[in-house]
Amino acid sequence: MQENEAAAASQPAKRNERWFQMSGDTSFSLFDKLYSCYYLAVRRILEEAALSPVDSRRMEEICRACAFDESALSIVPELTRPDGAWSALLSAKRGGLFSSSLGSASLKPPLSRLQKAWLKAICSDPRFLLFFSEEERDRLSAALEEDGQVTELYRQEEFYYYDQFRDGDDYESVMYRRHFATILEGILNRQMLRLSYKGKRQLLDPMKVFPVSLQYSAKDDKFRLLCIRRRSGRPGLGYTLNVSKILSCELCRETPPAGGIQAASAPPFSAASGSGSPFVRKAEEPAVIEIDGRRNSLERCMLKFADYEKRTEYDEKRGVYICSICYDIQDETELIIDLLSFGPVIRVVSPERIVRQIRERVMRQHEWLFGLCQ
Repeated sequence: MQENEAAAASQPAKRNERWFQMSGDTSFSLFDKLYSCYYLAVRRILEEAALSPVDSRRMEEICRACAFDESALSIVPELTRPDGAWSALLSAKRGGLFSSSLGSASLKPPLSRLQKAWLKAICSDPRFLLFFSEEERDRLSAALEEDGQVTELYRQEEFYYYDQFRDGDDYESVMYRRHFATILEGILNRQMLRLSYKGKRQLLDPMKVFPVSLQYSAKDDKFRLLCIRRRSGRPGLGYTLNVSKILSCELCRETPPAGGIQAASAPPFSAASGSGSPFVRKAEEPAVIEIDGRRNSLERCMLKFADYEKRTEYDEKRGVYICSICYDIQDETELIIDLLSFGPVIRVVSPERIVRQIRERVMRQHEWLFGLCQ
């Protein structure tokens, strides 16, 4: 059994190893030399020289900005000397100026084999058709098929999400895709939406909302719509709606509600959002935890809570890291679940409300497994 599991786990790695060998990249590097800083510097020089002639001093400035201080010593002479390796790219003018021989200010580098493999992989993602049409996907797939040596960088079945709920949104549903496209159009064009929604207990009356943004939960595998509902004579009310529970959705030409839109569109906890945002309810005090550093716990915490605003300090006397995590009240339950997943390598210090909930959850779990605590 263990041998079978080990063999299954090694399949993606072996397939990717074969892919790198096929592409001729024995160093397993993810970056092709075409996209290194030296090539970027030459590209910037050619793009600027296509708009207006540049001199050697300006080329050196571009090299320092895109590469290293000493890069200009090797790049500029190869471009400007008559016998330089890249002299054909620039045409000499009077007064020590040079213009681009390519005649275009837009230089688009070709896709690397790695980029093509990545594009081929995401085309199979069920969420791909939420943002692109089937015609666009087929056209992209056909273009990638022209290079018969390109294989997917990965396959969806190679991933197992152990901490993700299995009742995610149905991305294959035609109605779901249609509603999603309408919401996207409303967000991009700042248009009102008229929709009907199935709540927990009843069907809500048709409502007119201003769509602010879409939110994706990797844990739930669901998209949510953050929107402001129009209310006559009063400030708009913030709503968070599951896209899968929207029964109908269409654009309407009414003007968005005045006030609150700018604050609602600002990043959470930023100065622009403040208390005016209907979606942000910042907790009065942050969640403070102590990280002892065992089992690579510091790095794991930083990755787990990367999307939270936080501040981390090291207590030399006690040999622990103290991390203060700012969070939205709506995310408190999910934050508690994430904190519990670290077990004994962290200790929650405050606020008392979270400490109490964690104690209750641990005692309840112990009771389920071993009976009442003595």
